[in-house]
Amino acid sequence: STVAGDREAAVAAAASLGCPAVLKTAQAGAGHKTELDGVRLGLADAGAVAAAYDELAARLGPRVSVQPMAPAGVEIALGMVNDAQFGPLVMAGAGGVLVETLGDRSFCLAPFDAAEARRLIDRLEVRPLLDGVRGAAPADIDALARALAAFSVLAHGLGEVIAEIDVNPVIVGAHGCLAVDALVVGGAVAKRLD
Repeated sequence: STVAGDREAAVAAAASLGCPAVLKTAQAGAGHKTELDGVRLGLADAGAVAAAYDELAARLGPRVSVQPMAPAGVEIALGMVNDAQFGPLVMAGAGGVLVETLGDRSFCLAPFDAAEARRLIDRLEVRPLLDGVRGAAPADIDALARALAAFSVLAHGLGEVIAEIDVNPVIVGAHGCLAVDALVVGGAVAKRLD
């Protein structure tokens, strides 16, 4: 991912990373980019990148992040909230735009291992999609479980400085998983350090 502040930098970044590319607003305060209509996917060439940049910059400001398009897969969300009483609570759920729509989530206190992560994943209503449907290859559930367990360790270790983390979506495919967007909110300790 590369941050660009003007059209030429966005086009150059896309050329360097390879097309198809993705542009997302990177303006301060733009936490949930899709709700702001701040994401443009599948930009096939320099002209498409330039046009998408111009449109996003006019509405949301000049800072964008440029990324290569992620491979297809099942979208899963990972999250963490630091509960005042219990500490870091980790969530796995249906990802992408379905995260709020379906309310399909499993929770566990951090930290936990890959076996516990697998149990969280297996409780999700979207779990059958990971087995491959309508000709899609089965997703690498073990890679997702390892990533979720590692995320729980991170959440546990940073619990005092992080109030919440939203990693959405994590694209899970046949050859692993890839987090394509994240939002991190500092906690009380982090705010005192500012």
